[in-house]
Amino acid sequence: MEHFHKLDGSCNCGNIRYRYYSPVAHAQLVPRACRCRACTKHGGRYVSHREGILVAEVYDEELIRLVQFCNSESDFYLCYACHIAPFVLCRSVADPCAVVNANTLDDFNPSESQTFFNDYSSEVPQRRNARRAVEWINNVTLCSPSVHETTEEPWALTHV
Repeated sequence: MEHFHKLDGSCNCGNIRYRYYSPVAHAQLVPRACRCRACTKHGGRYVSHREGILVAEVYDEELIRLVQFCNSESDFYLCYACHIAPFVLCRSVADPCAVVNANTLDDFNPSESQTFFNDYSSEVPQRRNARRAVEWINNVTLCSPSVHETTEEPWALTHV
């Protein structure tokens, strides 16, 4: 992991924390933002790389709400205590893939970088899954106090 850049992030209260290992340096990150109605209202800007690694930890599962917008294929991990969604996990592909909300990164200011805007709401499922396989983080680990290493799917938290 010598060629990776370590980026830490969290929701506002720290209930959801993550570390994103990016093969792309901070200065070269290009946040993406969807212009559909739901994404525009919550204002997320997302970064990811197929070769990146996401290790996320949830401290209090009872404060997590899995929110779905538009196509209902992805879960926005929302902390109910502070109402911040630090990352999104896709459920529609064989292996989980994710994007992190650049607004929740500790040492990165997405407003200082060029953001790529697109409206993904009308994208057909085949195209959407192909794009996610190429653009989203494909190495995802999600842990919580109630999930043990022997769990087959460590990213599958209890849905609230």
